Amino acid sequence: MTLTDDQRERLSNLHSALINDITDEMGIGDNVIPGTRIRPVWSREPVVGTAHPSQRVEIGYEEEGSGDDPEDSEFFQYLDSTQEGDFVVMAAPKDTEVGLWGELLSTIVAQQGAVGALIDGPTRDSRLIEDHGFPVWSDGHSAIESFGRVSFREWDVPVEIHGVTIAPGDILFADYESIVVIDPDDVEEVVERGEEELETEDAVRADIRSGDSVFEVWDRYGTL
Repeated sequence: MTLTDDQRERLSNLHSALINDITDEMGIGDNVIPGTRIRPVWSREPVVGTAHPSQRVEIGYEEEGSGDDPEDSEFFQYLDSTQEGDFVVMAAPKDTEVGLWGELLSTIVAQQGAVGALIDGPTRDSRLIEDHGFPVWSDGHSAIESFGRVSFREWDVPVEIHGVTIAPGDILFADYESIVVIDPDDVEEVVERGEEELETEDAVRADIRSGDSVFEVWDRYGTL
């Protein structure tokens, strides 16, 4: 199922905590990457896109000729295959300290129509990424070059980041707090239930501000 423009806009009006509540109620688990390790480089605004995942590995994992150097056509093909509305996802070796993403790569995929990037490792040129205005979520910052230190293994396959599996075509909702992964078949239900919850939150907030007690509000709505 393809994410529609209407669904993208409506999802963007929600927030990750609310979406987590909804998916919990739907019996969906292990779909949230918390902002404890991976955080936005600069963006506080929600970004919604379609997962375009790839996997990086330590040098030596693949056979000869797979190194991630400037001649690596696989990596270039991955970048070039990015489409309008894609959310770049790059899984990587655990605790890698090399800069896996930078401003020039952001420029390339943004030109292809990508809406954001989720990088399971540090970014380089982080200030320039912010100046460019491309939303990136990453695991810190590092000036260390990735060429010669990690390889590009494969793309458009399921990857795992922070214990959450992300498959090609999954819908990613990312904001300042977390990244939530949503099966495209569940998006419409998540949107509809999320909008209902937003209305309830607004009502709870209004009643509290009007002077109602926490007990009255809880009895009325069953939530806080």
